[in-house]
Amino acid sequence: MKLNTIYTVSLLTASLALFSCNDDVENFDNQVYVQASDKTSTVLLKSTVPTAEASFQVAMARPMEHDVTVSLKADPAMAATYNMRYCAEAEALPAGHYTLNVPEVSIKAGGITSDEVSISFSGLNELDSEKLYVLPVTIEKASIGVLQSASTMYYVFKGAALINTVPDLTKNLVYVTWDNPAVANNLRQLTAEALVRVNKFGKMLTTVMGIEGYFLIRIGDAGIPDNQLQLATRNGNLSSSDLVIPTNEWTHIAVTYDADNGGKVIIYINGKNVLEGEKDCGAINWAQTRTDEGNGFWIGHSYNRDRWLEGNISECRIWNRVLTKDEINGKDHFYEVSPESEGLVSYWRFNEGAGTSIYDHTGNGNNATAVEALTWNAVELPQKN
Repeated sequence: MKLNTIYTVSLLTASLALFSCNDDVENFDNQVYVQASDKTSTVLLKSTVPTAEASFQVAMARPMEHDVTVSLKADPAMAATYNMRYCAEAEALPAGHYTLNVPEVSIKAGGITSDEVSISFSGLNELDSEKLYVLPVTIEKASIGVLQSASTMYYVFKGAALINTVPDLTKNLVYVTWDNPAVANNLRQLTAEALVRVNKFGKMLTTVMGIEGYFLIRIGDAGIPDNQLQLATRNGNLSSSDLVIPTNEWTHIAVTYDADNGGKVIIYINGKNVLEGEKDCGAINWAQTRTDEGNGFWIGHSYNRDRWLEGNISECRIWNRVLTKDEINGKDHFYEVSPESEGLVSYWRFNEGAGTSIYDHTGNGNNATAVEALTWNAVELPQKN
């Protein structure tokens, strides 16, 4: 009898201990953490963008019957932790370049997420774009436990490439709405440029830009290889076996034309003068809005839909003057020019990253539109060695 009593008491004690242990486990598991699938967020440094904003939320697994308060802090000393975890060599973002706008948040009773934790960054254009910076923002304390492995958000700052996103024009076509046509008409001197990366050829014609049967930069044709660049004009075509466009490589194309110099044409590939010739076409009127898919000025299209550019395009430009070889080979010219450059009359960077609208950066208002939804690809140009 005594043994039964002891056994019963022991069972009761064990049961209470088990329930107590389970309750402890539940409380232990319900910890606060930074709610973000990726605990790093990259801010690209650009000379023209001095400020940035960022935010995240704090969360926990299950709601509580009372409010949970959470204190946060920016902790530059944790740069070493970031470097160890990500095998990096980042410097702590200097003081004065950030403000933690909300150092304390709460998770309301019955909820599992907090209000936004917001951070403001300033003076980013003053930072060295050749360096890597990091600002850790971490949970300092909370009224319940903190999940240490997910308690910190790392904001990483690095110099942006000149080109960070480009569209894929495969089976697509882009037209221009010429709200200000005068700037691209009556061009007696002309330079046209584009930066392209063709994924593959395999069809007779690939179009870069221009007007079919008038003045058009294209690749391939009947009687020439499908990877050979050609200037097709109303006064005949210019091409050469030296004008081969590679696949899967970024290639800068520039064509200059001078009606006052006998219609002199120079074609450059990656800054190299590859072909000179003459095609006297008089003044060029490129500001012709399409009336259907067979005419008008297009990018990546001419005559019919079989002539798309299979790959990426960027930095399409029209100038009302002949650029020199030195200008075309100027520092970073393939990847960016100033919208205020002398003689630049149309400038479609193709760097929007979303949507189908392509902005004319000259301010002339001749914006472009893709007929189909665009796929945008992340790139880093020029590539860093």
